[in-house]
Amino acid sequence: MPSLKPLPSDLSDKEWALLAPLMPPPATTGRPRANDRKTVNGILYVLSTGCRWQDLPPERYGSGKTCWYRFTSWHREGRWAAMAGILLMGLNRRRKINWSNAYLDASIRQNKKGVIVRLGTRASRRKTA
Repeated sequence: MPSLKPLPSDLSDKEWALLAPLMPPPATTGRPRANDRKTVNGILYVLSTGCRWQDLPPERYGSGKTCWYRFTSWHREGRWAAMAGILLMGLNRRRKINWSNAYLDASIRQNKKGVIVRLGTRASRRKTA
């Protein structure tokens, strides 16, 4: 199989060297786990392009289900936030982030129409003024 050209969303070798220690240790029994680097690159591809998990190119990133499962479980464990923090600190050190144009989160914009806003879960909703 020919080597695939890296995409802008793929991790560089230096970035992967920072994230590799955060990966969970391999299980001692059972089926071998899919390649962590390919999986992280698949997650970053979905987050950067907005494509559906099932539309991930399997020859490049492996299974979309695996990428989705790892993203949700790592998010629940706090592992994803740690990975994002490490990468952001590296970008900040290299002065690649413009902090004058950064926002804490998306809730800073006031909703003008008074429509129902979805919160963290489907069951909890509130009406904004």
